[in-house]
Amino acid sequence: MDVPGDIAVVGYDNWDTMALACRPPLTTIDMDLAEIGRIAALRLLEAIDSDEPAPGVHTVPCRLVVRESS
Repeated sequence: MDVPGDIAVVGYDNWDTMALACRPPLTTIDMDLAEIGRIAALRLLEAIDSDEPAPGVHTVPCRLVVRESS
């Protein structure tokens, strides 16, 4: 099969080592793992320093990185 002629392929995590090593380069979803880790660490430190940790859901926007596989 021909990519992207016959089929389009999309990855999930935007790991540049893999996405750019593919032929053609892989379109992927970038979840911004560094930002997720940063926010998680801040929330953990806040929970350690607080008598009452604040519950809740925290979201980080993701983005589509379009390359040649789609």
